Amino acid sequence: MGFDAYMKARRKPMKPLSILGRDITGVISWNMNDTCNYRCSYCTQRFMPLRTHRLEEIQSYLRAFGRLPGHWEIKLSGGEPFQQPGLDQIVEGLVAQGHLISIQTNFSASERKIERFIEASRGALHVFAASLHLEYDTAESFVDKAALVTPHLASGASFCVTSVATPDRLVQLRDEVAPLFARHKIAFKVQPEKVRGVLRDYTPQQREILRQLGGHNNTGHIAPNFRGRLCYAGANYFVIKSNGEAYRCYPASRSEGHQARLGSFLEGIELLDGPKLCPYNHCNCTVPIHRGMIQGVKAPIQTDGPAMEPEG
Repeated sequence: MGFDAYMKARRKPMKPLSILGRDITGVISWNMNDTCNYRCSYCTQRFMPLRTHRLEEIQSYLRAFGRLPGHWEIKLSGGEPFQQPGLDQIVEGLVAQGHLISIQTNFSASERKIERFIEASRGALHVFAASLHLEYDTAESFVDKAALVTPHLASGASFCVTSVATPDRLVQLRDEVAPLFARHKIAFKVQPEKVRGVLRDYTPQQREILRQLGGHNNTGHIAPNFRGRLCYAGANYFVIKSNGEAYRCYPASRSEGHQARLGSFLEGIELLDGPKLCPYNHCNCTVPIHRGMIQGVKAPIQTDGPAMEPEG
């Protein structure tokens, strides 16, 4: 790409995303708390102190979401979002502002809690992602629980199951878990394990199993690298950590580099004015990948199926 073409591209606004029949400005990943009822051995947050937000803090967040330009898809995670008091009121408030809702949960909440969440989303629920942690639950249980969610999804919404692909679980995920979900037509995705934010060492045989399982979140890649490509993260996608700090993306939240931090969500953030060059060697934010926000990666809005050609 020549310099003039590059300068033109970096000022080009992204077209609105069409999700559930609505034009959406972008996507926000909100790690809404640090509280989880699980302590998985591979979890990077297992040593963090438990903390949920108080009611007055939540009201401040709702006001901040209301000040955003346009309407956004807000992906709720944690911690465990169902451990956050007042989750239904939060969702109702976001939906009333015109935002869409997605959620990442360990699926341990009671049937009644899940039903109340679905009621609160009132047709604005885009993705319900259930994280299978085999140290605490079974794939068979998730098949049964999926029946609580899928009948209530609007056209264009989806349900999927994800699981961290630790080396000791790889064969089980490939030979038992993935076929079970396939038989029940449930989208299943794996996430390679990270240690301190860096992909752990896998043997060549283990990497092959990861590829057979679709790679990181069905991208076909084990550790996607888009360094040097223009990306709309920071403009049409960003991350809010549990302390309210806002970052361009997840790799940016571990960096102090230029354009990494966008500000404090409650006190004010400054979104980037367009796509910027990715400075990171490992992209573990599959939202920009699956929403077509990265130069040269053409992907429809989806929650299953490969978004790119597998790495060679």
